[in-house]
Amino acid sequence: MRKISMLLLCAGLFCFLFYKFVFVPALPETPGYNVLYLSADSFNKKHLAIYGYHRDTMPFLSSLAPKAAVFDQMINPSGWTNESLISIFSSLSSPVHKVETRGHSIDPQWITPIEILREYGYRVPRLGGWQGTENHSNLGFDSVTAMHPAQWLEEHGSEGRFFLFYQFLQPHLPYNGDRRESDVFLSYFRPEMFQNEASRQRVMSTVYQNIIVKKDGTVPFEPEDREPMNALYDGELALLDREIERTVKALEGLGLLENTVIIIGADHGEELLEHGFVGHASTSGEAHLYDEIVNIPFLIFFSKKIPSGGVIRTQVRGIDVMPTVLDLLGIATPDYLEGRSLMPVINGQESQHRVAFIQTSRAGYQEPDPENITDRIRAVRTGTWKLIHYYYQDNPTRFELYNLTEDPLERENVVEEFPEKANELRKLLMDWILHQDKVKPPPPQRYTQKSWYQRTREYLQGRQIRTDYSGVPSPPEVISPTDGAVLTYNTGSGAAIVRWSGEADVPYVIEYEVGEEDYHLTGSIRVQGNEKVFGPFPQEYWDTYLSRYSPGKIRISIDKDPREWSRWSHFEMQGLRTQIP
Repeated sequence: MRKISMLLLCAGLFCFLFYKFVFVPALPETPGYNVLYLSADSFNKKHLAIYGYHRDTMPFLSSLAPKAAVFDQMINPSGWTNESLISIFSSLSSPVHKVETRGHSIDPQWITPIEILREYGYRVPRLGGWQGTENHSNLGFDSVTAMHPAQWLEEHGSEGRFFLFYQFLQPHLPYNGDRRESDVFLSYFRPEMFQNEASRQRVMSTVYQNIIVKKDGTVPFEPEDREPMNALYDGELALLDREIERTVKALEGLGLLENTVIIIGADHGEELLEHGFVGHASTSGEAHLYDEIVNIPFLIFFSKKIPSGGVIRTQVRGIDVMPTVLDLLGIATPDYLEGRSLMPVINGQESQHRVAFIQTSRAGYQEPDPENITDRIRAVRTGTWKLIHYYYQDNPTRFELYNLTEDPLERENVVEEFPEKANELRKLLMDWILHQDKVKPPPPQRYTQKSWYQRTREYLQGRQIRTDYSGVPSPPEVISPTDGAVLTYNTGSGAAIVRWSGEADVPYVIEYEVGEEDYHLTGSIRVQGNEKVFGPFPQEYWDTYLSRYSPGKIRISIDKDPREWSRWSHFEMQGLRTQIP
């Protein structure tokens, strides 16, 4: 009898331990609201009627604003697309996630808010159009699909809860609209706006044609260029408004508007001669962090929880966006995120400005040496004051101080007149930088709902790093693109696909050189396996951006020292270039 009891006890203990080993803790119930997050590239808030602009460039947005929470001081974390978006989606500052230019991605040990949403059953499609797919590889989004957000909603919106983010290309350079809607694009532009032929040449040969207008002294813009340039930019906003309206109407047509949080914002702003030039870090090669770049348009519409009407003057940060999303969806916010929910601000329970820290690499995506960033610009903004630090290798001690209340256009640097305030903000900025160096990813078991079995399997898989490459062909041979290939949108269904002879469990490195003159880029990308897919990208992105970085060449090596490189494979990228003549 005792023997049977012992056997039953052992069997019960085994069942209990097995249950604990495979058991996945249940997640709390949530309302299951959807999120539609629409972002515009290079979005200057001063050109919107909801912020006092003399033209109603975006009438649909203006109609949405009275029913939404509109923020007057949303300070984004960087001055170019990817560094800023990584901060927004991870709720971590640039010095923590370290994505400062192309070719880098966030440490996969970070558990991002996107990954948390996936655990709660959210679909998180990535619909293409972002720069450099490698920058976003560890955020947790699904594989890339080239599709307009309205089309995705119409085809998949009713299949379950979703977090849908889309980055519209408008109004990024060049300001040349769309041939198919030239009447909309040219709503504000008139040829007679040019005061003389020299002005026409400056504007039409730069911002109307080029993605990149370098701040190197070769393009000396004049005040007389402002009116026609603004008219072209405003036409881009009119096109953007059409795209946002199409997307929101698709949502409404599916009966999903009431249960969807709508967020409209930007990756960064755009300089339009406020400080003598045009563009931002990635287009000018010379970043700055004035408010036309970092103080972006931002609103949240959700009738169930967001009170309508009025403009919120309290300063908030881009890193606060995802904690706000989690809060609205009823999901606990991890304590390692740097941002905080905006709901206390929206509900009037918090009115104190949130101190915003900002960092950007000097040339953004166009950094000449992605593995060696030497120059950065950092800033701290309190709502009333802003201190900007140009930490350049040749001059690391340049500071600018602005009183934003008395000088909202940041025209008068008062760093010498207010040394005590400058020192106070300088210490705040330095303390922030030193603190960021100490921030590490959290232990995953505290924030993810996984069984012991799942954690053990992931740990063992992570330990299986192949170091013996005997028998692996080296150097590899590039299979595609073949040498001399011409790549178009149709050759890879919007994607640029690189394949080579190799094995799936071997780490490789791709070295690339693309483009010429202002569009010339070099660098390397580490890849696991023998294929790398860039994209797919929408037709517009391919035609406007990718085709500029041609011709190109790539070569491959196993990621080991010394490198054993394949032969270079040369190719061209061609687009349709839908510019208005």
